[in-house]
Parts: sequence; C-alpha cells; structure tokens
Amino acid sequence: MATEDDDTRFYDTTYGRFAEELYASIRGEAFGEDIGQNSWLTADEQRTFCEWLELDSSADLLEVASGSGGPALFTVATTRCQITGVDIHEAGVAAANKAARERGLAERARFVCADARRRLPFGDGSFDAVMCVDSINHLYERVEVLREWHRLLRSGGRILFTDPITVTGLLRREEMILRSGAMGEFVFTPVGLDEQMIREAGFVDVRVEDMSENPARVASAWHAARERRAAELDRVEGTEQNAATQRFLSAVATLARERRLSRLAYLARRP
Repeated sequence: MATEDDDTRFYDTTYGRFAEELYASIRGEAFGEDIGQNSWLTADEQRTFCEWLELDSSADLLEVASGSGGPALFTVATTRCQITGVDIHEAGVAAANKAARERGLAERARFVCADARRRLPFGDGSFDAVMCVDSINHLYERVEVLREWHRLLRSGGRILFTDPITVTGLLRREEMILRSGAMGEFVFTPVGLDEQMIREAGFVDVRVEDMSENPARVASAWHAARERRAAELDRVEGTEQNAATQRFLSAVATLARERRLSRLAYLARRP
C-alpha cells in the first residue's frame, strides 16, 4: 500500500520533463546560470563547494542524490574529478547517464540507482569526498547514513551537505505540509542537531555556513518564471498541479527569507 512518504510527484514531474524547452527556459530564469540543477543550488555556489572539497583531477567524488546529473557533470567539467552519482529515482539516473554520454564525460562520470538510506554498493575507502546538496532532508536514518559516508571515505576525506529545512523559527502546521508535499519522506531538523550527528558518525573539523539566501532568491525567481508561463504550464501539468507548485515555491521563499527554515551547509573531515 502506498504511504504519504511514497508521494514523489514533484520529482517525477521534474525528471520526466527535465529536458523540455519549457522547463529549461524556466531554470535559466530561476538560477541565472543553468547547470541542470533541481534544488536551490546556483553555479557559483557549486564552484564554492568544489573549492571547499578541494576537488581536482585526482579526486574521486561521490554525490548522494545526484538527480538528473546536471551539477555532477558541471563539477566534472570544472574540476576534472571522477564522480559517481547515486539516486533512488530511476528516471533521474537514466537522464544523468544519457547526459554524460552526450557530453563526452562518461569515462569520468557514472550514475547508479541506489537507496542512500541503505549500504551503498562501493568498497571501503572508495572516495575522497562525498557531496549531498539539498537532499539530506529526505534521510531520517541520518547517523547511519553519515557513518556509511565515513566508511566510503579515505582517511582525510571530506563530506559536504546542505540541509535546506533546518528549523530556526516558528512554523505553522500548514506551512510544514506545504513545504514538504509530493517529495517523499521529508525530515525537519532542529538547528544544532546535524552538527551533533556529524560528530557522532566520527567526523571532525565541522564547519557550518548559512546559505539561506539562495532558496529565498531562487524560489522567488522560479515562481516568477513559472507565473509568466502560467497558461502553458496549465496545459502541460494541469491547473491543479501548477497551482500547487506555485504555492510550494512561494512557501519556500517566505520561510527562507524570514529564516524560519534555514538552509545550512556542513563541511567535515574524516580523520
């Protein structure tokens, strides 16, 4: 029987229509520089994350929740690192591998369908870094997940993840439902708890940065770009789905702007 946590309509719609010109034009307006992202990530922010992880042509990077592969392939093109992406959505993995082949990056980028809440199909010490952008909020078993990343890293390896729904203010029930609908399992995390779990999993040198400006700005621009194409989106998605997505984007922008839900980035190192 399907449960509320099985409702992934937002991602199903995103991956199923990702390559269409309509959605590409919306992403271009929402993000400024379209690198094939689905979250609140911008190209400049991804460049910063690559610097934090010290990625270069000798690095092996694991990206957890790699989606349709846009940021991963951008990272490969920028740093020449080797990247392996994992995602639970088969459509996203298929799109990512197709894009890697089309861009001539298949030798340095591969994507695998796997559940990041479980043990991943890689040996101990396989990677120099692990990145997970705006997806840790789908992982309730977080200490176990972080311990798995610890297993997969070589000594001195680093993790970097963003938690876009860290609770830093009062939230109404309706806002929490609106913010989390149609995106599968969704975990709201109190501020300070991620740092505690990172250390519990064995990592050191924990660094925390507030990146809440991106969802506030991107969600507003995304909403505006879709509003300008409302009639076309009504035809493609249906009036009800279009309206639901617009309500979601408006909620993201408001909660981030008011810092009631903050997007925090975490960087840490395996000893």
